[in-house]
Amino acid sequence: MDEFRGLIASSHPAEDPAVSRLVPDAYPEDPDASAAFAESTQAELLDRRERDAAVVRTALEAFTAPLENEDDATAPLDVVIPDADLDAWLRTLSAMRLVMASRLGIDADDDHDPEDPRYAVYDWLGYRLDGLITATQDDEGTGV
Repeated sequence: MDEFRGLIASSHPAEDPAVSRLVPDAYPEDPDASAAFAESTQAELLDRRERDAAVVRTALEAFTAPLENEDDATAPLDVVIPDADLDAWLRTLSAMRLVMASRLGIDADDDHDPEDPRYAVYDWLGYRLDGLITATQDDEGTGV
């Protein structure tokens, strides 16, 4: 999460194709309109992505403390996501997957190397994102 936040804060979409995926081009056929749109929206979009990632990072801080004993390393951990934070989590996990897809060269479902452990992280994020979406559909406003 910290690396993702640092990437958003330090990169400009024109210089980093992975970051440019987070700020889509609204007018790909009109360079002038595209530039004007980017100038008026990119900073705000990236700021929102950073704020969303900060919400997720804050929720995960409890899990960064040193373990009391070694047995705690394999104990399951529950993260309770308040309804107010759910959209931030969904947007952040989606954005992280977009950045990873760009870095890994994933453009289609079959662009996948099962031997490369980076794809496992990409798949895990997708699994967690799908779980959150499913939980929100099953949930009636009590937090996920």
